[in-house]
Formats: sequence, C-alpha cells, structure tokens
Amino acid sequence: MIRTKKPEIKKDILVDKNRKVMIIRKNAVIGRKIKFDGKVIVGMSACVWGDIHCDELNTGKNTILSGNVKCRKAVLGSRTEFNYLSAKEVILQNRCKGKHLKAETAILRKNVSIEKLESETAYLDGVSSLGEVLAKKVVASKTEE
Repeated sequence: MIRTKKPEIKKDILVDKNRKVMIIRKNAVIGRKIKFDGKVIVGMSACVWGDIHCDELNTGKNTILSGNVKCRKAVLGSRTEFNYLSAKEVILQNRCKGKHLKAETAILRKNVSIEKLESETAYLDGVSSLGEVLAKKVVASKTEE
C-alpha cells in the first residue's frame, strides 16, 4: 500500500479569541460579512467582498475592500482600494484609492486618491488627489526625500 501525505487544508481566516485577533491570510478571497470584536489583520493582496465591522483594522498592501468598513481605528497599507470607510482614526499609506472616507482624524500619505473625504481633522503628507473635502481643519505638508 502506498502512503501519501494528507493534503494540507489552508484556512483563509485564523482567529485567536484570547488575544481578540483575526488574521486573513495573504491572497485570500473572502465573500462574506466579517463582524469581530477585536483586531482584524488582512494580509497583502487579499480581497474582502463583504462588510467589515471591528475595533481595529490593519491591511497589507494591494488589498481590496469592496464592502463597507466600520471600525475605531484603521491603518491601510499601500495601494489598498476601498469603497466606504468609517472610523475615528484612519491612516492611509501611499497610493490608496477610495470612494468615501469618514473619520474624525485622517492621515493621508503620498498619492492617495479619494472621491469624498469627511473629517474633523485631515493631515495630508505629500501630493494627493481628493474630490470633495468636508473638513474642519486641514494640515498639508510635503516630505523631502
């Protein structure tokens, strides 16, 4: 009888309830809604089609968030695309693209493209493309390289 190895079952979502952490692996495609009381970490080049509701969201680069995202704090890696993002504090890395961003504090790095920005305070670091801006305070600066 020939013995073969069992195929490895690769789960796209890993959850640690003790630490309150959910990890979505890189290159994963998730087609459902995610509601988690804790931190959600999305690996690079992953695609989430459903809505995300969590305390904190961190994404790697080249991530696609097609649904609505609601969280307390969000840090999106470079070249991440999103439709709607609502959070208290948002940090968008280089070349992120989005349709609607609603935040109390938004920090935008270089070459960020957003169609509509609603924010109490917006910090713009470098040249970015913004459509409609609704903000009480905007601070713009350019970093030297």
